[in-house]
Amino acid sequence: MIKKYTLVFFFFLAYLFTWSNWFPQALTSRGITSIQVPGFLTILSGYGPALAAIIIVSLAYGWQGLRELFGRLLIWRVGIQWYLVALFMPAFVIFLAININNWTGGAAPDFSSAVFPFGPPETPLLQKLIILFLVFTLGFDGLGEEIGWRGFALPKLLEGRSSLVSSLILGALWAVWHFPYALTKGTFLSEVPLHWFFINLLAMSIIYTWIFNNTNGSLLPVLLFHAAGNTTSNLLPFLPPATTDLRIYYFTIAINWVIAIGILFLSNGNFQSQKRVV
Repeated sequence: MIKKYTLVFFFFLAYLFTWSNWFPQALTSRGITSIQVPGFLTILSGYGPALAAIIIVSLAYGWQGLRELFGRLLIWRVGIQWYLVALFMPAFVIFLAININNWTGGAAPDFSSAVFPFGPPETPLLQKLIILFLVFTLGFDGLGEEIGWRGFALPKLLEGRSSLVSSLILGALWAVWHFPYALTKGTFLSEVPLHWFFINLLAMSIIYTWIFNNTNGSLLPVLLFHAAGNTTSNLLPFLPPATTDLRIYYFTIAINWVIAIGILFLSNGNFQSQKRVV
């Protein structure tokens, strides 16, 4: 039964693990309850998609499936151009959005207001960059999400579906997974229109699939891409609470969609063929 409905069980567990922490946090942040979530549950929730993938793969495919799942982390000979794309595309998109904002009369962002969550504000920029990148690569955002989303769910979706359809399905479910976080006061998602975040993740999902398909299903570039995007977003204050002007954020969404449409146009909607792994 699990083999027949692996994706259904995977998304159920991924949501269950993460929402068991995020929903109480959201309610507490709004003064509705005062639930104290145990520390182990906080860690569990952060790695929800990865844990869901590991459990489902082990039950449905055994040790061979787990070897293939984690083997994606060892596919490193993918071409230096894909590492460059993964590491620098997020910064390129945001810098381009900032410049378009300036060219169209928008207020220039105050870079001094960027928030660094892992030390004093006066920490040198390079040190901030290294710390954030390592945290986002090895933590919840990188390994915690991508082992599940692109390591397991995407290859399964690609079985019998086009890259575009697979990307849109995964992008939608990925966005919905974030919704409880949007209910938490003080978070980025609580400050932006949720439908725009949803639209942006659809474009981002297409870009992730493009990278994934062109690197033989390697998880390394998508991990780096996720970490680079979150690192750039934290160091450049184009998001609340550093500023209440979302023009740069909207320009970022537009640029992501231009890239996604370019991928669709240049690849005729198929991106690249992908072998079944699990």
